[in-house]
Amino acid sequence: MGALMRKHRIVRGILAAAAGVFLAAGCGGEGEQEGVLTGHEEPVRLVYYTIGEPDEGLGQVEDALNVLLLERYGFTVSYNRIGWNDYEAKLDSLFSTNGKFDIAFAWTDNYVENALAGNWLDLTPYMEGTCAETYEAVNGKLWKAAAVNGCIYGIPTNKELAVPMYFLYDRGLVEKYDIDISQYPTLESMETLLRTISVEEPEYITLFLANSNVNFASMGGYEYVTYADIPLVIRTEDTSATVVNLYETEYCGELLNTLHQYYTAGYINEDASVRTAFSRFSGEKVFLRIASGGPESDVSFSSTFGYPIVAQCASDLVVTSESALGGVMAVNARTEYPEECAAFLNAVNTDPDIRNLLNYGVEGIHYELNGDGQVRYLTDAYRGVAYTQGNWFILKTVAGENPEKWKVYREFNDIAIESPLLGFIPDLSGFTAECDNVSQVCRRYENALMTGTVDPEEFLPKLQEALEQAGIGILQQELQRQIHLWMESRREQ
Repeated sequence: MGALMRKHRIVRGILAAAAGVFLAAGCGGEGEQEGVLTGHEEPVRLVYYTIGEPDEGLGQVEDALNVLLLERYGFTVSYNRIGWNDYEAKLDSLFSTNGKFDIAFAWTDNYVENALAGNWLDLTPYMEGTCAETYEAVNGKLWKAAAVNGCIYGIPTNKELAVPMYFLYDRGLVEKYDIDISQYPTLESMETLLRTISVEEPEYITLFLANSNVNFASMGGYEYVTYADIPLVIRTEDTSATVVNLYETEYCGELLNTLHQYYTAGYINEDASVRTAFSRFSGEKVFLRIASGGPESDVSFSSTFGYPIVAQCASDLVVTSESALGGVMAVNARTEYPEECAAFLNAVNTDPDIRNLLNYGVEGIHYELNGDGQVRYLTDAYRGVAYTQGNWFILKTVAGENPEKWKVYREFNDIAIESPLLGFIPDLSGFTAECDNVSQVCRRYENALMTGTVDPEEFLPKLQEALEQAGIGILQQELQRQIHLWMESRREQ
């Protein structure tokens, strides 16, 4: 779910010199004090900000949380949730005004930018002490992604490592027409299927597309070097990480032709270029959607869209920095209580009582356990935002979910492959004009092209010419230079 927070901004900073986590000199300053927390006249009260609407039951959860924290760890927490549309501005304001807080939720570009700016506390020394259990519990690929210049500035949520694209079919129609979805691994292979549904089920949108970015690049084996508004990519299987313009690849040309063919045939909704990915109109029926997700996406998307879905993975399982850092808990570099902050982060990742309380609320008030030990909600008064708050693998499962859910997630993570650029931090701070110009060009053309609304024979050359004039070649050359230096530094370690 980290994609929900993507702001399509270019990370501004300096090139990382290390790919992994090094618990070594140069990170962490004086280091932590071992043993129990330092004594205070009054219990320390940490100020914690995260994203999500401030539910009616938030106060009850905070009270119950602090009973546990005070008893087990000797401090309490002020638990603040800021709405989805307001959180980023709130965090920026806290930093710019030196506002008082101790712990906050961060995500990919926000996490890296603030680490490079000195706003997050270096947690590297705590990985051998207070957070040692967390360091062992969290997948090593996540630590590789979280390293900024070889140091750890936040705890990534231990969840699914990759967020591949899925074809999401209406289960009812799949069963009605006895469709073997494994026979349609690509959009290009679906023409006959889509034609059949379009003719036989005219009340359905055959293929729903929207102007929200579908990661078509990953479906062709490519990944973005920065973000999707800078269409510079590498092939995941290319260990040399050669940077290319997505719109100059043979794959993209064929994709755009297919999309336009489907749009012209009426398979794609006419308003695709102005619709958002999760928009649903009353009575609207959809045969096929495309979206990113994790293991058992049929279950989660069935809940999201309100009808039974069968999901087919449409891209490789690739661990990128973006997928790995969609949710991070970080500590304010100006905190007065670094040891307590580290202890709280460790509790969220290793103490099941703390973690389940943050996610599900208070047992007996917000949920109860059924006979199988699974969560059954009693009210909508509180819902945690799972990807923002620590280790998933110590969470209870919800009634109706696979009781072996976390085993499935571990198996999913075991087969995920690392991006050649996992841990790479691009530095385009000296190329602001080019970045802005390229992004503006993409915004002008992409919605129509990537939904099949316009003819690529006419508009793709216009886009390519506009990108060249905007300076995409300069960005391509600079990113290739940085990747080369980064790879050289890794080989020397």
